[in-house]
Amino acid sequence: MRIKYLGLRNFRNYISVDLEFPPGTSVFVGFNGQGKTNLLEGIYYLLHGRSYREGELIRWGERYFHLEGEFALGERNIRIEAYSQGRRKVIKVNGSPVRKLSEYLGTVNAVSFAPDDLTLVKGGPSERRKFLDQHIAQIQPRHIAILNSYNKALQQKNALLKTNLTLRDKQQQIPLWNEQLVNFGCKIIANRVELAEPLAERTAEIYSEISGRREKFGMIYVSLGKNDAREAIALFPSFLQEKQSEEIERRISFLGPHRDDLYFRLGDKPARLYASQGQQRSIVLSLKLAQLRLIKDLKSEYPLLLLDDVLSELDKERREFLLSFIRTASIQTLLTMTNGENLPGNSAVFYVEEGKIRRKV
Repeated sequence: MRIKYLGLRNFRNYISVDLEFPPGTSVFVGFNGQGKTNLLEGIYYLLHGRSYREGELIRWGERYFHLEGEFALGERNIRIEAYSQGRRKVIKVNGSPVRKLSEYLGTVNAVSFAPDDLTLVKGGPSERRKFLDQHIAQIQPRHIAILNSYNKALQQKNALLKTNLTLRDKQQQIPLWNEQLVNFGCKIIANRVELAEPLAERTAEIYSEISGRREKFGMIYVSLGKNDAREAIALFPSFLQEKQSEEIERRISFLGPHRDDLYFRLGDKPARLYASQGQQRSIVLSLKLAQLRLIKDLKSEYPLLLLDDVLSELDKERREFLLSFIRTASIQTLLTMTNGENLPGNSAVFYVEEGKIRRKV
């Protein structure tokens, strides 16, 4: 998979940009605030139908933005467009409007790595659930629709728990929402464990390589407090029934896959508590490279790799491991840097300044 062309109109700080990408690695060099991250964000938006950052996407003073990208999948070319004005958002694939995100998610795959991803290790469970769900969506796009249905039922149940209805009324209505939570929740858990197990295996292999076989990494998906997610699926209905009185008292639904976690460990210790900064970087790097390999196994092509100013976050050993991995696998990589020093060999270099991009000749 590779990107051949990107057009940005009124997106973030870009007025109008047209870029053609060569195969291999493209490096975008510029000071902070010039638009390097916005460029990668535009590609991410085309592939996911949304941004991974908050804030206004339409350029200040304009009424709309328009994105267009041309991608190569084997012998096929795919053109994706995204347009947004006010609340109206349109996405087209090869000229045909997309009705649901699940219709086109995973058509072109990309793995992104930014400094904020380092919170995967030390951050809260929601960061790790989000990472896992986004990975699953690239392989099983229907996962997003299931998540949305679960979250709607969860919101309705929480709204019910917060009302001033009588205890009897709540006891009668809660099982109706629990039925939906079990239906969608068990599918979520099943999808997560199905994809978490091979991800854990590949991540452990890569971490071992990075650490020179000196350290052992492990990852377990913990659902409903159970290390065996399949057991959690079987117990979910009875757990909800058992906790109904407590949920009514606390006025919130606290049991379900919306509270699950990925447990990282180094040796026999929890990485969240004991991993050094260097070990955290190794874990996240291993997770991202494992994603690349798993998508390659399933799609027979490596996805795009979007690296947002991460080389500065890695020491020399980890940086060289990443660049060697990219070269060996021939992965098309788009990389941002704040300076032009120590550029990866044989890369196309672009300079970014105040929303304008020029290629180094």
